[in-house]
Amino acid sequence: MKSSRSVLLALVLSAALTVTAACDDKNDNGGDAAPAASGSSSAAASAAPKADARKDLTDAFAKLAGGTVAYSATTESGAGTGTKLTGASDPAKQANSGSMTITAQGQQITAEVIIVGADLYLKLGLPLPGVNPKKWMYIDGSKTSLSKLGFNPDDPTNTKGFTDAIVTVEQTGAGAYKGTIDTTKRNLPASGAALIQQMGDAAKSVPFEATVGAEGYVTSLTVRAPAAGQLPATTATTTFSDFGKPVSISKPAAADVQPAPAALLAQFA
Repeated sequence: MKSSRSVLLALVLSAALTVTAACDDKNDNGGDAAPAASGSSSAAASAAPKADARKDLTDAFAKLAGGTVAYSATTESGAGTGTKLTGASDPAKQANSGSMTITAQGQQITAEVIIVGADLYLKLGLPLPGVNPKKWMYIDGSKTSLSKLGFNPDDPTNTKGFTDAIVTVEQTGAGAYKGTIDTTKRNLPASGAALIQQMGDAAKSVPFEATVGAEGYVTSLTVRAPAAGQLPATTATTTFSDFGKPVSISKPAAADVQPAPAALLAQFA
């Protein structure tokens, strides 16, 4: 059995990698999303519900994909377990960053993540032997199995193909939608697929809520996943903003980087 610290470390890495880098996807039509127009992104998309809710929501997800964006994400799993993350993404440069607070097993720690291409840099507010807490730990993503911790480099926030999994959807108000998705239809990393299998039939009718702003972008997405195996039911909410605005994400200076220790790399084996 893994030690408490090992379990917590795995949770930190999984959470950080899964939700870091909002929307690194490309538009399904092959183009990048257009820069945002001026105005409030949280404003209502229309004054009244539209006739084709599925098409409207699909268009909003497609517009979200590909452009720079800031995001805030939370997950709540009960029993005092959850994550809070804020960050930004620049898909054109394959650059993503995020700062996270993780609460689990009665402990609260912080994590910072920078991903540029296949290079991953990580800081943990958790003591590790031989690690300078002021420096970034480097992990070569091209030589590790990041997907085992729930990270899909092509879809870091698991939004790609979301609309393909929609079973039911209705517009409940101006820019507001709710419905269900069949998570078995989603192309997720191996770890996510295993959890979906443990959900049983409930995985085919997972409720979600989404909002679309006046500019046509998805501004929030909430998914309420049922319990799976030893994991309790989880509510995951992500909000998106600053569409098309400049994002500055770069690799840390060489002097501020150290190799990741073997104990950390073992989490990716």
